[in-house]
Amino acid sequence: MTASIVFTQPYVPRYRVPLFDALAKELAARDMSLTVLSGRPEGEQARRKDQATGPWHRELPVCRVSVGHRRIELRQLPQIVHDADVIVSELSALNLEAWRLAVRGRPLVLWGHGKSYTSKGGWLSDRLEWSLARRAAHVMTYAPSGARFLVDEGGLDKSRVTAIGNSTDTATLRRAHREAVNEAPKESLRASRPPGALFVGGIDSTKRIDFILEAFAHAVALEPGFRLHVVGDGPMANVIDDYSTRDPRIVRYGDLRGRQLADVAVLADAVWMPGRVGLVAVDALALGLPVHTTNFEFHAPEIEFLRGPELVVLPDRPVDFARLSLESIETSPVSLRDDIPSVQNVATSMRLVIERVLGQ
Repeated sequence: MTASIVFTQPYVPRYRVPLFDALAKELAARDMSLTVLSGRPEGEQARRKDQATGPWHRELPVCRVSVGHRRIELRQLPQIVHDADVIVSELSALNLEAWRLAVRGRPLVLWGHGKSYTSKGGWLSDRLEWSLARRAAHVMTYAPSGARFLVDEGGLDKSRVTAIGNSTDTATLRRAHREAVNEAPKESLRASRPPGALFVGGIDSTKRIDFILEAFAHAVALEPGFRLHVVGDGPMANVIDDYSTRDPRIVRYGDLRGRQLADVAVLADAVWMPGRVGLVAVDALALGLPVHTTNFEFHAPEIEFLRGPELVVLPDRPVDFARLSLESIETSPVSLRDDIPSVQNVATSMRLVIERVLGQ
């Protein structure tokens, strides 16, 4: 009999499609089915324009209510959730459906950061999240530090917490990168062009867009040919677009992936991300570009995937950021390494956790 594995998500962003595709194949090969239930994005998430779907996806009706400065989702869970052999939901103190399922003793796996990387968190929210996590059959975190936090600070049993990693489709992007480098015209290669930086991600306040634009102004003062290539969309995209109409050395491309992203990346020497570094870290690894950032307070756990010269932490002043970024481009090249995160590895780790829970 086919085992039913059901995920619940706030929404499905485009970068998650390759992971769910890979997981669906892994599960199907072992007589398990995957269903991903989600609502639609709202607010800043909606303005990223990256909602996606797949053959494993079903949309849920969602009611959202404001409690103070937080938004709480109330999802109407269909019968497939209550009949599932394993349910995977986000690790969040405000995940009301997870609380309900845990209290009812459903086979629940929680998936998330494991600690407050991208916000201040707090005493109460930590303890609520730990309490929810203790009621789950297993918890999956992105990075080892999130798993350690749950064990060391939250008191969870080490055997019930697994760091599974996180990734975009780096295998496809790495192949596209190699093709782009081999086929690139001479003028796009580093020795034949001025330096450039790449931004990839949601264009919102967490990425410190104003800082990037100020640093760009200092960079072109030092190196007039400097280019900034912006890939993505979001609520602050109009700020980039307004600036680019005045200075064509900034170009915004919208949401690019695979070969299209690789073709732009050959024009850059570093990823500029003075704000939150998240999954851009694995894109940078696939493209062989260092990430230039600052000691921003709310980096996501994926920053831990970067090693040595792959991560360059620069001063938190645009003028110094620009100057030292240009110096680093000249003196600190990055070598491609093979052991980078991939959706295939994450999907396998997820499947192993699910099989373990089924075995229990």
